Amino acid sequence: MVASPLSVTDRLNLSTSITGRRRFAVAAGGALGAAGRALVADVVGRTDSDVLWATFTVNVVGSLALGYVVARHAGRSRSSPFLIPFAGVGVLGAFTTFSLFSAEVFELARDGDWLAAVAYPLLSIGAGFVAALLGVRFGGSK
Repeated sequence: MVASPLSVTDRLNLSTSITGRRRFAVAAGGALGAAGRALVADVVGRTDSDVLWATFTVNVVGSLALGYVVARHAGRSRSSPFLIPFAGVGVLGAFTTFSLFSAEVFELARDGDWLAAVAYPLLSIGAGFVAALLGVRFGGSK
């Protein structure tokens, strides 16, 4: 029998509760990620039509970065036990935004722009998946 690979949750050591200093690492990372998200929104999303591109940008860049962090550091004894909670959960969790993505898709559908309401999520999910794969590749995981 071939042993199954660890799930992402197990590799990130998130199957147990995050307590104490790890909770602080998540909060500190979250503050940085939220600030980064706001910066991208200011730079990319200057008009209503650009907001979709700001969300797309943070979600794809966040997928790339999380793929890299997981491949490079998850499950490795030499990595700090605070790195994944800080960078993966905190920074990248606050940087990316699924809730705004969902609201944008809803608004596109509500406004009758059905082509965009279908194409935008497909493009976003596809690009995020490819970005995560590239991140894993760049991070050194096989």
